[in-house]
Amino acid sequence: MDIVQILMAAGAAAVIWFVVGGGLYMNPPVAKIFKKAEGSPGYKIWKKQSVYLLVTFLGVLAQGLLWTFVFYFVRPVLPGTFWLDTLFFGLGLFVTKIIPRYIDTATQTTYPKPLLAVEFVNGTISCFVMAGVFAWLL
Repeated sequence: MDIVQILMAAGAAAVIWFVVGGGLYMNPPVAKIFKKAEGSPGYKIWKKQSVYLLVTFLGVLAQGLLWTFVFYFVRPVLPGTFWLDTLFFGLGLFVTKIIPRYIDTATQTTYPKPLLAVEFVNGTISCFVMAGVFAWLL
């Protein structure tokens, strides 16, 4: 196991996801959806945007580290091509991360449904982005 390669892949995946996530969450149509939800009790508004971005990035980095190690260990059973490895690992992330989170949030919180839909779509995209970075770099 090349720990430097794993750490670099995790860092690259976090940075790439953060850039892609910025585009997914900060585009005008999605920004309007979030703006409409500002009065909802299930929606938190951060007083300092910089703190929110830092916390978000650290969370993405932590997930990236974990997923990088998982990818490294399951890589031998993946098909071995960029697209298929991205597809299969991305589906694995989707099933283990997005589906349970969606079900829990939808059934146990007052989180606004339009935001839940945005989170579902953007979370799904992020799973495949991360998987693609791992398939490319590892």
